[in-house]
Amino acid sequence: MTRQERRKRRRQRRRMQAALLASLLFTLVLIVTLRIRETAPEPVAERTSALAAERQTLTYIAPARPEAAEETPEELTVEPEPENRYAELHFSDEDVYILACLVYHEARGESFEGQVAVVEVVLNRMLSDYFPDTVEEVVFQKYGDVWQFSPAPYLYSAEPDKEQYLAVHTAIEGREHILSEDTVYFSTAPYNESVDMIIGNHYFCKIF
Repeated sequence: MTRQERRKRRRQRRRMQAALLASLLFTLVLIVTLRIRETAPEPVAERTSALAAERQTLTYIAPARPEAAEETPEELTVEPEPENRYAELHFSDEDVYILACLVYHEARGESFEGQVAVVEVVLNRMLSDYFPDTVEEVVFQKYGDVWQFSPAPYLYSAEPDKEQYLAVHTAIEGREHILSEDTVYFSTAPYNESVDMIIGNHYFCKIF
């Protein structure tokens, strides 16, 4: 084979290689282009119309609400705070001392409630039209020769302590009263048939 023929063959081989390379490059570019188109986002207009179509096909379902109770709750009523029954009465330090002495003699061995109730009897008498209207006159009142409260003649021999004084102040200042307003008697036996309460050894009775 001559030199000229060998050169000719080399040129043909190069041309074939170049054509093959160009074909491969074209195929690669085509594949890449197709991939890009597949992954590219939709145009805004197309996406908007697609979302609108989806919205038209959706049905709104409102969240379920709990069924209303068959019975409506009763209206809340605020009860007025009870008033102090003895708010209009006035008490001096001497009055408080007399009451503490009376509780000492009459009920120092009773419960605290029983001691307060003894004071309430005196205060109820002060409110009643059938008895005097001061502590001193009620405690030292007589029916003939009979004292209404048996310790009255030796009342000031008492030595009341803080419990008796607390019972007095609780009765005077409290809003929760133990006895009815018309309970004006107490003793170790029923004074009449209108017994309001029995506290310890004492029967507390109403006036009628």
